[in-house]
Amino acid sequence: MTGITVVHYPAERGENWSLLRRAARARDLRLLTWQPHLLEMRLSDEQMAVCYDGRAAVPQVLIHRTVSPFQGIVVPALACLASQGTLVLNDPGAAFLARDKLLTAIALRGAGVPIVPTVAFDEPGEASLRALGAAEVIIKPAHGVRGEGIQVTPLAAIPQLAAGLRTLWDRRPQVPGHHLVREHYLAQPLIGGGGQDLRAYVVARTCVALMRRRARPGEVRANLAQGASASPLAVSHPAAGTAVAALAACGLDFGGVDMLEDTGGTIRVLEVDAWAGFAGITGVTGADVAGAILDHAVARLNGAAR
Repeated sequence: MTGITVVHYPAERGENWSLLRRAARARDLRLLTWQPHLLEMRLSDEQMAVCYDGRAAVPQVLIHRTVSPFQGIVVPALACLASQGTLVLNDPGAAFLARDKLLTAIALRGAGVPIVPTVAFDEPGEASLRALGAAEVIIKPAHGVRGEGIQVTPLAAIPQLAAGLRTLWDRRPQVPGHHLVREHYLAQPLIGGGGQDLRAYVVARTCVALMRRRARPGEVRANLAQGASASPLAVSHPAAGTAVAALAACGLDFGGVDMLEDTGGTIRVLEVDAWAGFAGITGVTGADVAGAILDHAVARLNGAAR
């Protein structure tokens, strides 16, 4: 029986884990959980090994989810395992790059994938944001998820916003020997008044699910976690091709892509997420996203074996 190790916390967005387990049972695959905080690396002149819960191990296949706070240990550990023969889906360096919305935008632009005009900053300046050509801009943390931390701001309120961001940083925990990375932010024009976007899930260069999301009244965030509704779209929709190109530009095996259609009809990518949940889009579209991910893992493993 093929074993697939998943680096995650089962209770974190547990509906996704339930779907993976159901898909694994249908395919006679064995799933094993590794919790990120129990990963270790042991290095000496003679050897380099990855340990889980105190024991050295080299899994057949490894998938990682919900590991963003553990970048320092996860990236080198999974790189080490890959060098020792483990098939690691979603290169961890590429996955963490995609979590940063600024680095994602740079990668997409370099690959010719349409993006939403963006200004990135530590503290916003009114002059640079005026270049976006919008009376209101949407501000988002570069590493935000599920619409958290997003706010819509008129240009006249930028000085107050900057002061608020400084206050957030000044309130960070002060613990000797522990240093946090300061968050940066992105500003984008509020296209069409916000409140509507497209979410795709791509696996192995194929869009396996696509939906349109609509925010609840009075809300600009179209995330299901923020109370939005959604309807399925056919994967023949032009957004599917844009999503596939976006994931390829980020070097990922699978992941979610958020897009919107501008006033001229061009589909533009908002963000790419290697750890996007798939329970919501599965429920809306009926697509077996979890199964597609596992099928891809097995296909990659069998291809490597040949």
